[in-house]
This record gives sequence, structure tokens and C-alpha cells, in this order.
Amino acid sequence: MSYIVINLFTLLLIILFAESLMYLITIKNTKLKSILTYIVMAVIALITSQYIPNDYKEFTKTFAKAFLILALVSLLRKNTDLN
Repeated sequence: MSYIVINLFTLLLIILFAESLMYLITIKNTKLKSILTYIVMAVIALITSQYIPNDYKEFTKTFAKAFLILALVSLLRKNTDLN
């Protein structure tokens, strides 16, 4: 159970850090900003995987891969904003 909690906590910290950085950038919520957010999350996950114990290293690398896939999907997605 603690393994799951630590992994979820790591994921939430990565997302919180990247989203707070993107919040400080004062550009509109565009496709470029969402792609940059996912790329920043992937980079943070890769950096985190270098400094945590081996038990959690593969999980953060999986985070990084997932965030890069999300960035690719966000890049290829058509603009479906209703605003």
C-alpha cells in the first residue's frame, strides 16, 4: 500500500510543479502551452528518477514516457475548444 501512495505522491508533485511553472507564464491557454506543460512534466519525471531509490525509478520513467505520449497526442489533436 505504501508503494502506491509514494508513487501517487510523486506523480502529484511532478504535476503540481509543472503546472505552477506554466501558471507563472502569462500566455493564453494554447496548444503550445499544453505541449510545453507535458514536456516539462516529462523532464521533471526523468530528473526525479535519477535521485530516488531504485524501487520507484522505473515508475517515474513510465511517467516520463506517458507525459511525452500526451504531448504528442496534444500536438496531433485538432482544436476542439468551444470558446
